[in-house]
Amino acid sequence: MKRYGIIGGTFDPIHNAHLYIAYEAKEQLNLDEVIFMPAGKQPFKANNIVTDSKLRYEMVKSAIEPFDEFSVSSYEIEKGGLSFTYETLQYFNSENDVQNQEKELFFITGADCLIDIEKWKYVQEIFSLATLVVFARGGICKKEMVNKKQIIEKKYNGKIIILDLKELEISSTDIRERVNQNKKIDFFVPAKVVDIIYKNGLYHY
Repeated sequence: MKRYGIIGGTFDPIHNAHLYIAYEAKEQLNLDEVIFMPAGKQPFKANNIVTDSKLRYEMVKSAIEPFDEFSVSSYEIEKGGLSFTYETLQYFNSENDVQNQEKELFFITGADCLIDIEKWKYVQEIFSLATLVVFARGGICKKEMVNKKQIIEKKYNGKIIILDLKELEISSTDIRERVNQNKKIDFFVPAKVVDIIYKNGLYHY
């Protein structure tokens, strides 16, 4: 059985913390591969201004080039319409690899999503298809994460794993603001992603 992690997000832009989280998930959970999933149109961000999906996909693809254990999928972008996690998991659960092996899916997301997960569509379906893997984010403390984990696992008969990570204070929002203020972002973003941002004049408002 192959073990796949799926890490979703807007990735506007992808940054070094995303790569670190994916690497630690692979190591701690013994995953065969981590698939980056740039979002198409997220239900909770439907009215936000987001960089064109092709550029976000290109940034992710460039960022993960040095890592054989990472890949990127354009499924949500090409699907069109709103992106729902349960649909993405259904798609990957139905897709067979070359060896036609069974698979186990792990959906990697931030603690803020764990707190709000009951606002998601078809939560029970999500837990029937994948293990939820959560990392600290947004000032949510470990105790709050553990308490919510216990409540959700019991209610939906699901499995949630909390990753043990070093906290890296990097966010896509901060990076966009730094670009807009003409500050360097080289410390936070892979070099090829920096090139794409400046080549396309992104994040100047």
